[in-house]
Amino acid sequence: MERGIAGLHPLLFEPHMTRPAWNLLTGTLTRYVLLFVNIAIGVFLMPFTMHHLGTAQYGLWMLAASMTAYLQLLDLGYGNGLVRQLTQADARGDEEEMNTILSTFMVVYSAIGAIALTAVAVLAAFVLPRFPNLSPAEVSTAQTVLILLGIRIAIAFPMSVFGAVTTARQRFTLTGWIAVAIAILQGAASYIVLRAGYGVIPLVAVSTVISISTYVAYAAAARDTFPAMRLSPRRFSTIQVREVTAFSLYLFLISIAIHVGTNVDNLIIGAYLGTTAVAVYTVAVRLAEYQRQLCGQFSGFLFPLVVRFDASRDNEALHATLLDGSRIALGLVVGVTLCLIAFGRQVVSLWMGPGFGESIAPLYVLVLAGVIMVGQGPAGTILLAAGRHRAVAAASVMDILLNIGLSVALAPRYGLAGVALGTALPYAVLNVVVLVPMACRTVNVPLRRFAAVVITPSLVALLPAVSVAVLLRSAVTPASFVIVLGECAVVGLVYVGAFCGFGLRPADRARYVGAVRRATTGVTPQIAHSEL
Repeated sequence: MERGIAGLHPLLFEPHMTRPAWNLLTGTLTRYVLLFVNIAIGVFLMPFTMHHLGTAQYGLWMLAASMTAYLQLLDLGYGNGLVRQLTQADARGDEEEMNTILSTFMVVYSAIGAIALTAVAVLAAFVLPRFPNLSPAEVSTAQTVLILLGIRIAIAFPMSVFGAVTTARQRFTLTGWIAVAIAILQGAASYIVLRAGYGVIPLVAVSTVISISTYVAYAAAARDTFPAMRLSPRRFSTIQVREVTAFSLYLFLISIAIHVGTNVDNLIIGAYLGTTAVAVYTVAVRLAEYQRQLCGQFSGFLFPLVVRFDASRDNEALHATLLDGSRIALGLVVGVTLCLIAFGRQVVSLWMGPGFGESIAPLYVLVLAGVIMVGQGPAGTILLAAGRHRAVAAASVMDILLNIGLSVALAPRYGLAGVALGTALPYAVLNVVVLVPMACRTVNVPLRRFAAVVITPSLVALLPAVSVAVLLRSAVTPASFVIVLGECAVVGLVYVGAFCGFGLRPADRARYVGAVRRATTGVTPQIAHSEL
């Protein structure tokens, strides 16, 4: 008998978290709303903004933004470390310790914010004036934009403690809707400013003011989530800093690996294949990112739940969460990947036009790697929450070293597909051979059982879905995005139907349906466990 995210473990039925499945369900749906809102706003505003600002002013904005991008690394991995520490204290019911943690990291993040602002001032004063091909007027504009962006980042650091509160107490939907409202407000403000004929400095200034103002909403959400919150510098604790840092430094290494991995492919392609190849490869990367964003929203909410299970030493719940979470994550990503492989060539042709056919091979490689990235998400979360962060960090560093070595070796001979393989192979091997088995051992799940429970439903669903995809590709001419989306929808419906109807065992299907019903009705189950 096992309990987990679908079995609605009783630990989660605490006064402030009486509907955990509802938190996961609505939080995930809200995250998807935010994703689609951001995509829609970006698709509309990017050409609109570039047209009204001109390429020179838009380029200055992007230059300043790129100079501040790596300042996010100053977080030093404290984000998840803070959530982990808060969740553990909350699981013990220790409100005093929660306040100590929050007060401590309000001070720590304020110091980090001051460092970030100092770094921005140095960049503005000494780096931008020496930047090649910039006129004095352009340097002045870029300096102003950079300072405005730096102010936003500096204030964002201490304000992040409020987000940690809502995450630790699983108020995903509340913060999600705040983010949706902010995105719409920012988009509308940008449109009004540009429509009125203003330039890049007023645009960034208005965006900065809105961002800073919305921190009030996040603070109010945190206060509503944790009414006993009391922040004071007098509560600062060096012990808390040491404890969180001991965990977070490894997350910092993971963050560095992710940042390097995001950019190293373009550097290798530019060096061996030229800048045109970089643009072609970017198309494949962007579609692969959309794949992971569409399918990885669910796993992003598991961290505070898993920390709570680990704090109570509930291996039974961790066991079930690994199986259920991995099965759902893999089920989502396999369906989307099938559509990208079946119709990716048509999507690229309709989206980018001719000249981007070479992006198809790396696209296939990257989306197949994305299956592992999304599918192992719950396993990685369990390892981090259960204190196996050193192993995850070591694997991340090894992944980047192997990525660079393989990509450099394969790029001259196999081109963009070789670079994609250099990226995908180390990640796949390290996760399938090292991290997933480690997660299974951590929660006492036999690897053979993990494979049978997690993989079988997706494999069963693939059989009819692939048949329908092949039939549609031979029978339908994709003359527009609407037709391609329709084909994907048909394949997706067949896949989901087969996954639920034939891939899941009747007991699993009944358990998931029951969990959704309880989540939507708010009924707390009398029996909080069931067999997988």
